[in-house]
Order: sequence, then C-alpha cells, then structure tokens
Amino acid sequence: MRALHLVPAAVVLVAAGAIGGVAQWSHPAAPGPGPATSDRLVAVTAATRACPPALGTGSGRVALIAAATSGTAAGRAGQAELTPLPPAGVQLRTVAPISQGGPGVLSLLPVPAASTTGKKATPVQVGWSVTATGSMAPAMEAEVAQSSGLASVRCSAPGSDLWFAGPGQQEGVGQIQLDLMNVDALSASVNVSVITDAGPVLVGDDTGIIVPPHQTVTETLSSAAAGASVVAIQVRTSIGRVAADVLEGPAHGAMSSWLPGAAPPSTQQVIPGVPPSSGAAGLFLEVPGDGNARVSVLAITPQGQYRPLGSQTIDLPGQSASYSALTPLGGTAAALELTSNVPVIAAVVVPGSGIGAFTAATAPISEQAVVAGNVAGSGLTANVVLSAPVGAARVRLTAVASGAGAGAAAGAASQVVSVRAAHTLVVSVPPPPGAKRGSAYAIVITPLAGSGPVYAARVEQSQSSVVSIVPAVTALTTISLPPVRESYDAISP
Repeated sequence: MRALHLVPAAVVLVAAGAIGGVAQWSHPAAPGPGPATSDRLVAVTAATRACPPALGTGSGRVALIAAATSGTAAGRAGQAELTPLPPAGVQLRTVAPISQGGPGVLSLLPVPAASTTGKKATPVQVGWSVTATGSMAPAMEAEVAQSSGLASVRCSAPGSDLWFAGPGQQEGVGQIQLDLMNVDALSASVNVSVITDAGPVLVGDDTGIIVPPHQTVTETLSSAAAGASVVAIQVRTSIGRVAADVLEGPAHGAMSSWLPGAAPPSTQQVIPGVPPSSGAAGLFLEVPGDGNARVSVLAITPQGQYRPLGSQTIDLPGQSASYSALTPLGGTAAALELTSNVPVIAAVVVPGSGIGAFTAATAPISEQAVVAGNVAGSGLTANVVLSAPVGAARVRLTAVASGAGAGAAAGAASQVVSVRAAHTLVVSVPPPPGAKRGSAYAIVITPLAGSGPVYAARVEQSQSSVVSIVPAVTALTTISLPPVRESYDAISP
C-alpha cells in the first residue's frame, strides 16, 4: 500500500429530517393486541456514513443540515457526530469528536487535520465516521467537497457488496486508491475483485483484507489499470461491513477524481445526469456473472428518446468489462437507460476536471434526495438534470442557504417543475435570495404525489467544462417494518 499525495479538500455533510437519508433503524415495531397483518412505517432513529480521507493532509470543513418534517422526528432530541477513522494500526493525537445538534440549520464546521502521536508527529490521512441520532437521523447525507463547499462525491453508507466502474491506463489513469472504512465495533473481512476489458485481474492481497473497528485501510489498485480501458471493482465482505470509496488519477499530478458507487448488478439500469460537454462521454460496463451480455442503450434527452448506437448492441462475454464512446450524444443532456439479458454494472465519464466527472446507475428517487455541496457564481452554475423514463414527473426543487433552516422563508427558495414522460429536463437552481455570495447551499429534490419515476443528478459546470456531477440518491425519513409473527425470521438494516 502507498498513499497518494493530493491537493487538500473538504468534507460536506448533510443530515436532514426534511431531506431524508438512507439510515439504520433501531426500534422494532411493537406487536399489537392481535396478529400483525401489514407493514408499519417508523421514523429513522439512527444513521451512519463514512467519509473518505480528505485529499492531502490538511484540514477540511463539514456542512451539516438537519430538520424534521411531517412529525417524523418531532419531539426527539438529536445529534450528529463526526469521529476520525485513522489508518489501521496508527495512533493519533487526540481529536475531539465534532458535534452538531441543531436541526434545521445548514452550517459549515471545521474538520481538523490529524497527526500521529510521539515526539515527531506526522500528518496522516484519516477517514471520518458520521453518526446521527434522533431528529438528526431521518435524512442524513454526507459528501466530500472542495474548500468552497462544492461536492465531489457522496460519503458512502456501510454495506457488504459495493461496486465501482471507471477508466484504466488507456484512458489516462495511473493511480487507483481504494479506501475501506469500518464504522462498526467489530472487524470486517473484505474481498476485492477487479475486472478489466482483459478479464479478471489479480491485484496483490485482495482477499481477506482485515479492516479493524473504527479504522481505515487504504489499498493501491494501480496495477489493475495497466493496459486497460476500463476497471470495474467489487468490494464484498465475508464478515462485517465497510464503507468504500475509489479515487483515480493520472500517474503524475494531483488532478484526481472520485468514482461514485454504482447500483448493484441488474438487467435494467438508468444513469442520470449526463451533461453536454466539449468531448464525447464514455460508457463503462461490467458483466460480473459468467453469462454473456447483450446490452442496448437508450438515451433520454430534452427532445425525447433515441438510440445513440442505432440498432447496435454492446456484446460482452461474462466476467468482462468494456468502454464505449458516446459520441452521438453531442451537445445535449441525457440519462441513459440500459437493458441487458444478464445483470450488469454501469457508469459514465464526461470530460471535465481531472480525468473527468463521473455519474453512475442509480435507483429512482422515492421520497426525496439532497445534494449538500453546491455553489454558484464566479463562472459556475448548478443545474439539476431530471429524467422521467416512464411516466410524467412533477418535482419540487428547494435551495437551502447556509445558516438557514429548510423551512425558513429567508433561507430557502423552491420551484415546482414538470418533466414530460420519456424526456429529460435541465433546471438551473441558483442559491436562494439573501444567500451570501459564494457560499455553499443545499438542493433538495422531492417528487410530488402522483409523479412517475424520476432520476436526477446535480451538475456543476463552468463556461468551458463540467466540474462536478453528483447522482441523486433517495434520502429516507422513514422505513417499513414487516409485521411481527411467531417466527425466527430477522431483519437486518
């Protein structure tokens, strides 16, 4: 393992009761007087995320917002806390947890740099565990961001099966860094699988990687990129769970890019938020199983649907990956709908800062989604790209200013937009009136009642390039508990 030396960045956190967050549940439904016959909706009461080490070893910042809605957390105290996840086996100088307990306020919090103990303290890269309870838990979201507050990548929820896809050496990548973060009190055992366009690749000790409790293990997968156009990574645990993030960059230089986590393998995939750009976007596909895949690509644009590859399909053998240029997309925004006979993994790169900006397959937004790190001005604009593959969609977009609650009229502004069925809509979301010039603000994406399935991503662009893409992921405020019966069945978050 070897650390990458990269430019400083910041961490952005959003935890919002009004805005939602995929979270753990901690209170089972109480059995009624008779047999339970239907699921119960309960508010999320605990949530956990992990932010990867900031680029470089300097300090960063955390932006946090939390607010209850529809009584999901009414009357409950809440707190969000950040604690360091040091490299495995490294003793840190004491770093006090960073706490924020006020729901309804978007604020920026400093994240200090970390250093080792001993007479000669040296700076180290550390991950950060983010936990929330009570009114801060329904809706927690975290993002790594630049010092300006512009989000680069969402901090991940811990899991047991995580997927990433991105470019290899043939597309300019010389360094690949995988951060494995354990937010739990038990050790996790991790297996890392890599597939390129040449097939499965063995990369060092990629099986049985032990990640101790509340620590980070960083693996260098750079050798996997050698001679490859595409590198697909699966992180799977046999014991416990981890959060994972992947950073790719050129062999020399500091302009690196984060890969967003991709949706699990499926025969139906939608990749939102492919913006227009000066060069051709690229599609990464992986077939994790043994069966051969035949993938068709449908572009959903503001003008409607069309097939950018014509009647041509992308044919892939099992246990392989591929890269396809999307030159026909031209200068229009789009979502890509992929249909395959066997499950696949999918992601897209768009020319932009560093090795490019990335978006990956997601699920439709079911309650609401939030992107915390947005900026406008100085040549940057924040757009939300909304796509409705099936039925027409109606969506409320809310911008929440720094230092103001989600419901405060002076600190939030919203607009309702309609997306035609089988179309994409690009909506500019400026900061709300009264926001300080150059300050970060959050964007909440809420499908309204009766809306068809909607997929979204936030795209930040300058006049000349794409700066950042963040695919929008559902942020839950409630979860459904199945009925209690006389059974040994159990539920795991």
